This record gives sequence, C-alpha cells and structure tokens, in this order.
Amino acid sequence: MFYIYGARESKGTDKAENLLIICQKEYKLFLYNEDFTFNQLQKLIPETQVVPHIFDGPKYVGGVKELYDYLYTMVKFDEDRNGGG
Repeated sequence: MFYIYGARESKGTDKAENLLIICQKEYKLFLYNEDFTFNQLQKLIPETQVVPHIFDGPKYVGGVKELYDYLYTMVKFDEDRNGGG
C-alpha cells in the first residue's frame, strides 16, 4: 500500500494519484491541514517544504519523479522476471 502526503489543488499530488491509479496500486491519500500538519510532516521528512511525499509501506519513495522511477523499476523487474520484453 502506498501512502501519499499531499495537498488539495496540488498538481504534484494529482500526478502521484494518477500514476498509482494507472499502475493499479492501492494507496491512501493524506491531505495537508486535514490529516496532517506541517510539523508532523517535518517529523517524517525533515527540512521538507513541499508536497507530495510518497511512501511504499514504510519505505520512503520521494516525490512524483521518484515515484515514477520507482514504479517503472517495479514494472521492469516484473517483465524481466516473467520473461517479458
């Protein structure tokens, strides 16, 4: 299960959600000032100033670009393991 710490009307949060939907990955969205505060986010990601931040379970993935790379690596690994090309 993926966890997105994002914000309403955030293009990055929307992109992260869309990537996970396209890849058919389960996720839970936590919204800034509704589900978490800035101080709580800084406890997870010190010195952060932006959202979204994405986790795969307890593993920190990063932002949208890192999520894209992470998902691409997962798909590539599955293809290689299953003999796909």
